[in-house]
Amino acid sequence: MKNGMEQGFHYFIVISKHRMINHYLPKLLNCLDRLEEADIWSAERNSNSSNSSNSIGGIVLHLMEHVQRNADRLYEPERMYDKGIENYFPNMKLDNIQLKSRLEAVFHELKHAMETVSQGSMDMYGLYHLVEHTGYHVGQIIDRAQWLTGHQFQFVQNGIHERGLKELIEAECRRGS
Repeated sequence: MKNGMEQGFHYFIVISKHRMINHYLPKLLNCLDRLEEADIWSAERNSNSSNSSNSIGGIVLHLMEHVQRNADRLYEPERMYDKGIENYFPNMKLDNIQLKSRLEAVFHELKHAMETVSQGSMDMYGLYHLVEHTGYHVGQIIDRAQWLTGHQFQFVQNGIHERGLKELIEAECRRGS
């Protein structure tokens, strides 16, 4: 039987996994499904400067790099990278199918890592940062996709909501206890 701290950390890991896989990933895929390739890779000019904002595709690739690095660190906690990703927003101009395929693969790699690596070797701070960082960029992408397409995603009404997420989490925790 797990002590209170272990149970809390286990619950946190399950919450994090489901939020990433069953909450953020479907939202990203829905947004990409609605967008034309040109919209995915276009960067808006800021009216107050000569700088451009990052494209939706660049933000998705940034997220994918962050998720991949975190999955890698779950397997190898001591792994270090020479360079950060704070300015990594590449413009690879992948087609929509390639982008979505790579996105799904990296999120499922994270899921696999979270399900197979010993919880004792996981970094709660790093995992929390990953979920928070992903949530920020998912919100950014949803906002831009709604603005570009005029489509209101209404995720809550279409089944991607906190109550459903909580039910998934509680069902997994019941099975695992």
